[in-house]
Amino acid sequence: MSAECIFCRIASGEIPAERVYEDDGMIAIRDINPQAPVHLLLIPRRHIASLAGVTPGDRDLLGALMLLAAALAERE
Repeated sequence: MSAECIFCRIASGEIPAERVYEDDGMIAIRDINPQAPVHLLLIPRRHIASLAGVTPGDRDLLGALMLLAAALAERE
């Protein structure tokens, strides 16, 4: 977790957000300034600054994020 990262602060609960999903690896929140009728943000609990910082060890997390995105899109 990065103390400066707004997404890490949301994931830790330091900054409140409307959570629509959470587990040990990630959370999904409603965007406070949505650009579409449904606009969710999926946030991994582990700080990943950019795709350039992704490692092979992140494969399961990234796959889980994609599956969650599809499931939430279907549900919403």
